[in-house]
Amino acid sequence: MEEETEQQETEQQETRPQELALQYLWNNYDYCYLKAMHEKNRQKGASIIIAGASHAMNGVVEKEMSAETINFSISSQDLYYDFLHIKKAIEEGRQQIKYCVINIGYYMLYQDVSLSKTLDYMIPAIYSPLFGTVHHYKGNLTYDMWADCRKSAHAYPTEQLQRFCMDFASAYFIKEGSYYGTVKTREQNSLLPINGIIWQDLQELKKEVYAQKRAMDHNRLRKYTQSHKENAQIVEQIVRYLHGKGIMPIFTIFPFTRYYDRYIDRRYKKDIYNLLDNLPLQVEFLDMNDYLSLFEDEDYLDTDHLNLAGASKATKLLNEFIITVG
Repeated sequence: MEEETEQQETEQQETRPQELALQYLWNNYDYCYLKAMHEKNRQKGASIIIAGASHAMNGVVEKEMSAETINFSISSQDLYYDFLHIKKAIEEGRQQIKYCVINIGYYMLYQDVSLSKTLDYMIPAIYSPLFGTVHHYKGNLTYDMWADCRKSAHAYPTEQLQRFCMDFASAYFIKEGSYYGTVKTREQNSLLPINGIIWQDLQELKKEVYAQKRAMDHNRLRKYTQSHKENAQIVEQIVRYLHGKGIMPIFTIFPFTRYYDRYIDRRYKKDIYNLLDNLPLQVEFLDMNDYLSLFEDEDYLDTDHLNLAGASKATKLLNEFIITVG
């Protein structure tokens, strides 16, 4: 009996670091993902890189891209941090990058995460550790990515455990090659499914209600005119930088549902077209909302994010566009 108890304790002791590493990965998911993608870029490289927010994160199936692709997109990421990812990827990449896809959703010219009251946690939790810069953030938020591990890891040396957790997270994401995988699915990262609401099961009127609310929230961003001015400058800086490196900039808007499309402020699209048309250097532009007939309601998780089936369609469309302009 004593031998059995000792064996069980030994087995628990052996599995403990893996449990802690999984906890660390889950608690710091976005940071671990982006850090791992830069590690993958240094180790293997890619000929296509993507930078953007949740629409690019949900809209691409990396393994279905026509060439090796690394996606530096997470929810709510703004153009300032897109540019930092792009520069870091190009400076450190193992391969010569040929195409850079920049997600520029309709309202993104007005978005600045560092000035947001609801998203400011991203600065100390993700971007400051990655880049050492906080942009316009003036808060005093602190974030300890090891807090939970320390509570339950007294038996392990701190540095050894931290290295194990970081290596575990990096190996997981490099193997998956995508934000989504066995640890987190698209459905676990979308508000409607999380709340038990299945988009495809909603009645027409309910879809209209959800889409209108979502679009109105995004339409309110138009008041941030100073952020728009700065983001327009960042777009030009991105384009000049990419041209200087011999890389083709491809600005892309991923598709929204027809319901969301009815309510989003039309001036957003006009803003983007005016900005891109007046740049001093050539860019390519793909607005997948010009191809809404290719997408069905069944291709979405919610009002403006694709599920896996929809992402496969969007990936195919992006591949075809790259071939056309390349």
